[in-house]
Amino acid sequence: MTEHFQPGETIAPSPTNCTPTEQRAKIFAALSDPTRLRIVELLAEKSEMSGSEIAAQSGISLALFCHHSKMLAEAGIIQVRREGQTKYNSLNRELLLSCFTSFQGLCAAKAMSGCNPPLIAD
Repeated sequence: MTEHFQPGETIAPSPTNCTPTEQRAKIFAALSDPTRLRIVELLAEKSEMSGSEIAAQSGISLALFCHHSKMLAEAGIIQVRREGQTKYNSLNRELLLSCFTSFQGLCAAKAMSGCNPPLIAD
């Protein structure tokens, strides 16, 4: 199947109806790979990078980057914009901030309710 995109078109993951917990699970699963995490860290430092720039700075082949970027895009972590023959990748910062903020809120609520056992036994 051949992809057809208009110049400057943003390629977004297909929308899914999932719970916040399911969305966090997708994000955490995508970030569990060191190479994908390194890609996200690179994009956190820049507003947008081409696939070949990311591959070169990550020390991986363009083919391997394409594999990892597909997984990151499916989780909604990166957004892809095509310009001519080049695909530019950017971080979906809103999604990541929402994910981490909601998870932090869950952790804080548990800590305040006294549900966490002490880390070190006396």
